[in-house]
Amino acid sequence: MRPSGSVNEMEYSGEIPVNSRMESVRSFLSKIENITPCLPGIYDFEIDGDEIKCKLKLDISAAGISAMNTVTGKMTFAYIPGDGVLNIQGTGRIAGSKVKFSIEIAYTRGSESTLLHWKSSFDFGLIVKIMGKNKVDEISRQNIERTVKCISDKLN
Repeated sequence: MRPSGSVNEMEYSGEIPVNSRMESVRSFLSKIENITPCLPGIYDFEIDGDEIKCKLKLDISAAGISAMNTVTGKMTFAYIPGDGVLNIQGTGRIAGSKVKFSIEIAYTRGSESTLLHWKSSFDFGLIVKIMGKNKVDEISRQNIERTVKCISDKLN
């Protein structure tokens, strides 16, 4: 997992093999209901045409802010499965701060497995200024690792 990006934007990427055929991965990723259990803190999930709306409650206890262990928010996003790739793009507000994100999961046939190549970009706005980039990075890494492990476990 490699971070990069501007002051408020954080980018991560990685690769993970899964023991599933390409067709199984394509089928799994084409249905948002398969992915939502892996997305941290999502509840009140609602599909409204091409738009997906949800509420979320994120554990930020790793930030070490004694008075704040969780933050809540609302997100709206598009879930766009394609041939060999899934894109998720959204915006919303978390803890009163405007945020936006994009996630791409591409998949290719490996020698004995399917490889998931993922990259994500998050702009946390004022949250980075309030909490500091290092703390937001640590929390992001924990959530990304849980999400990637969950998707991998479901596909293996």
